[in-house]
Amino acid sequence: MAMGIGKRVCLAGVAAGLLSGCASLEELRQTQMANRNLSAEKAALEQEMFDLRGGAQAMRARADALEDQVATKDRLISSLQSENETLDVGFKSAQTSLEKWAGMPFGDPASGIRLPAELDAALKAFAAEHAGSVVYDARQGTLKWTSDLLFALGSDVVKDSAAGGLRSFSEIMRSPVGQQFDIVVVGHTDDVPVNRPETKQRHPSNEHLAVHRSIAVKQHLVSGGMSPSRVGVMGYGQYKPVAPNDGDGNRSKNRRVEVYVVPAGAFSAGAESTHALSITGNEPTGVIK
Repeated sequence: MAMGIGKRVCLAGVAAGLLSGCASLEELRQTQMANRNLSAEKAALEQEMFDLRGGAQAMRARADALEDQVATKDRLISSLQSENETLDVGFKSAQTSLEKWAGMPFGDPASGIRLPAELDAALKAFAAEHAGSVVYDARQGTLKWTSDLLFALGSDVVKDSAAGGLRSFSEIMRSPVGQQFDIVVVGHTDDVPVNRPETKQRHPSNEHLAVHRSIAVKQHLVSGGMSPSRVGVMGYGQYKPVAPNDGDGNRSKNRRVEVYVVPAGAFSAGAESTHALSITGNEPTGVIK
């Protein structure tokens, strides 16, 4: 009887042990599963951190590149500002000198002093040769192109039809009597702003366009044989109109290039007289530059 009871107690103990072992195995499996999940999460976080670090490095590299670009632009702006200041000083100095030579507000061609007879005769003959497009004012010593001959819309390229006249004028200024004079080329425009992107890229403003046209005229005169040292260039843009900018007709009058004839050496000697050659630039009316 006692032995039977002992066997039952032993069997119960074995069963309890087995149950306890099963519970421990399940816990182990759960722990292993949790560990694998945590390991996977850790790997994902490590990959995300790696990606973020790579992105941050790329962003830093991009930021450094942008900073370099900004620094380059700043240097360019500073250089252009310095150049503009230098040009402005030179422009004002030339304007003051030219007004002094003329003895009147800049832009008024009347000087009160006549050109030499031989040069006067040559300019009269030149005007006669180009009758209908050029008018010579012997009293004031000026030549004026009466039609829009020089430039196309928003351009600083001299038209082929006008190049011959500039070469002829250059020949006159290279004559013995013409060599007694230097010239200053001054560009003017109307008040229509430069808007077309392709035009604005070359000529950001009317002042740029005016100066670039003056330079183009100088280049043609120089290609005709005049010394570059005898030809100065300036540009007023729309700021010195000869007529109100209230219509196409008046605007066409304001689009011009004036050539002031000054005694040779006047840039350094400060002569007292000028004569002007006014050339109208070609820009079709009623259109955007």
